[in-house]
Amino acid sequence: MEKKIMLTIEKMRNAINEKNLKNLTAHVDVDKFLNEGYDEVIDELAINCEKFHKMYPHDLLFKFGGTALRFYNEKFRKIHLGFVKKTMDAYFDKNLIAPKSFISNPINFCGIELGKLLKSLSCEVKKISVENSRAIVDVEIFGDNSSYGRMWGKLKFKFEFEFEEKVGVWKLKKILNVRELVAPVLEMAERFWPSEWDLGIKL
Repeated sequence: MEKKIMLTIEKMRNAINEKNLKNLTAHVDVDKFLNEGYDEVIDELAINCEKFHKMYPHDLLFKFGGTALRFYNEKFRKIHLGFVKKTMDAYFDKNLIAPKSFISNPINFCGIELGKLLKSLSCEVKKISVENSRAIVDVEIFGDNSSYGRMWGKLKFKFEFEFEEKVGVWKLKKILNVRELVAPVLEMAERFWPSEWDLGIKL
């Protein structure tokens, strides 16, 4: 069973490297992955809003408290998830042309930058635990010596896979340790994402 899961992970890795979205979505429940991940991230940001405001006082997201943060993200949830999905689609577009600036085309710009980040990363499976049709896979994702790789550093992920008998494949469903990843990923985002990019984005 572990060999089949390792094969699934290899297929996912190849799909990302080859920019084959169809092959990736055959092994990833994208909607569940993004929707549940988004909600967990927002909950963690709201719970720790005061702490993050002290760390990043320039970021307006944390200025008005956890209740306001939840309200804002609930109101713009569809737009935020749409931005993520469109950025993913842009990365998988083999004919994507890099725009001159972020403001000129935020989606394509982020798609290009996502490609640079992914190119700088490697992963190593540390542990696979299987019980019936569910598997938990511990993976370490680490960066190379490029600027993106150094920014990423090393992060440990705990992925949940489920075996879908109808199609006969193991499918990635969610990240089980989202909450512990929020702080380090937020720190990366604060370094990478200039606040002025939040202004005038049209999707």
